[in-house]
Amino acid sequence: MEGRAFTFQFLFMKKLSVLLTLLASVLLPSVTGQTTKAQTHEVLITTNMGNMRVMLYDDCPRTVANFLSKVRAGYYDDSLFGRVMPTFMIQGGAPDSKTALPGQSIGWGDISEEIPAEIRKNHVPKKGALCAPHREGVVNSDMSMFFIVDGYVMSEATLNNWEKTHNADARKAAQRKVMTQAVKDSLAMLKTTSIAEYNQLARRINHDIDSIARTMPGTRFFTPAEREAYSTIGGAYHIYGEYTCYGEVVEGLDVITKIAALESNAVNRPKTDVRMKIRVIK
Repeated sequence: MEGRAFTFQFLFMKKLSVLLTLLASVLLPSVTGQTTKAQTHEVLITTNMGNMRVMLYDDCPRTVANFLSKVRAGYYDDSLFGRVMPTFMIQGGAPDSKTALPGQSIGWGDISEEIPAEIRKNHVPKKGALCAPHREGVVNSDMSMFFIVDGYVMSEATLNNWEKTHNADARKAAQRKVMTQAVKDSLAMLKTTSIAEYNQLARRINHDIDSIARTMPGTRFFTPAEREAYSTIGGAYHIYGEYTCYGEVVEGLDVITKIAALESNAVNRPKTDVRMKIRVIK
């Protein structure tokens, strides 16, 4: 009898331990991402520090048409990459940079060149993303210049921790909503020996928590496309969904790194001038 009692107690505690571990775990949410396929137009940005081939996105037709019109007219030719911020971006194309004196502050933009933004959730601000700046508090894209993301690489662990920290309050609130029933279900599960049922219960609980958390204001979860980009080539996760990203560098990512690393002055202008010419190649 003592042996049977010990065996029952051991199995009970083992099941309880497994169940509590599963309930305590927080599964990462998954959302539908989109990968970039071949697009219609490409341009070549040539500089004194190397060249970048840029593919333009078809689903930003107004922005791309405006950019191509300017490229064909030579609008950006002989302008500078006048603002660099390592691990963030390089910005250039501003007309006032063409004749700027050394050290002069440049790149203030042109309100007359603004057009409505075309922000797409499937466009990730990864390293090499071609983006349109905008004035603070104004979503419209300023096409008088552009910036290209430099960014930095984040590990999967860092991405996970960021999500957990950023969404902690929302997840706690969601957990409170679902845990009452979950506790009842978990007690019922102690009557069975099926680990598969434990797994199913844990998946359902975490799915319910994630679903509720996603509906709460201020939550932010990385898309699969973001995760892939940020953990491989890097990017600027903090500007996702805030700027029109209308293309990406497909050759010459190393040129971005070199330009971004240039020594700059107090207003982020490189002390070495980097001039550009842009032409349509497709």
